[in-house]
Amino acid sequence: MLAMPDSSPDVLPIELVADDGFVLGATLFLPRARPRATVIIHPATAAPQSYYRRFAFFAASSGLRAITYDYRGIGRSRPRSGSLRGFAATMTDWAERDAAAIHRFVGERFTGEPVLLVGHSFGGQLLGLIDETHAVAGAVLVGAQLGYYGHWSGLARLRLAFIWRVLVPALGALFGYAPAGFGVGEDLPRGVAEQWARWCLHPDYLIGEHPEARARFARFDRSLLLFSFTDDAFAPERAVQALLERLPHAGVEHRRIDPREHGDEPIGHFGFFRGRFADSLWRESLRFFDAVLEREAERDETSFSAA
Repeated sequence: MLAMPDSSPDVLPIELVADDGFVLGATLFLPRARPRATVIIHPATAAPQSYYRRFAFFAASSGLRAITYDYRGIGRSRPRSGSLRGFAATMTDWAERDAAAIHRFVGERFTGEPVLLVGHSFGGQLLGLIDETHAVAGAVLVGAQLGYYGHWSGLARLRLAFIWRVLVPALGALFGYAPAGFGVGEDLPRGVAEQWARWCLHPDYLIGEHPEARARFARFDRSLLLFSFTDDAFAPERAVQALLERLPHAGVEHRRIDPREHGDEPIGHFGFFRGRFADSLWRESLRFFDAVLEREAERDETSFSAA
């Protein structure tokens, strides 16, 4: 059953090596008692792992081992020179090399234990990009969507068209990367920003470059809780629904939340991971994971008895 947060977990910074030799910065949050499962927290684009620290700490305090990490070019996975000028990376690398490396590490280090997934924005899109995400027992997605700019309307669509068609290419040519000031949390490698722009200009978003993602999304059949928010300018309802339509076999519970349900304070695309939601949205997420783990335990017991 879901444990109440009690003693402080241990926090252990680590480094992992992706299959191309690139070193990724990660952090393990270790409960004092034997953990019931491991939660992998996949970040949003340009969001450093430090942003998820409080949520990971809360999960570990509740009996779940947690791991956060940075995609290459972000936070503790920035190149050792510190500069992104000329640094080669794409969103495909983030998925197929970085996120996959985290799943492999967890599978090899904690063999036989259940794995759970939290995917924020791009972190939720990983369900269509790598098979490793399909081995989880369940997933919580936050602000996840398919970001084709046509899912926005009015001035927002025009603004995004300018960003993807004009601003991103210009910034890449001028600086050799996309500076944080253009509207995201951290500097982005040029290849990441330019691939993101291509995806956002394609009606099928990432599926335009990764046609295999269509079938991969459709194969995902795990329990899934998706939080979206009426004040999230990065994930309008049409973009969220576009993702949900690609997940016909997932056991989806979609919580579309109006900030007025939570004191009328903004939530937007990033607010979920602020500590003020520990007793509401965070606890709801952990109750969901608790139910997933109970079903897994019952299934294992049934299989053992049948054998």
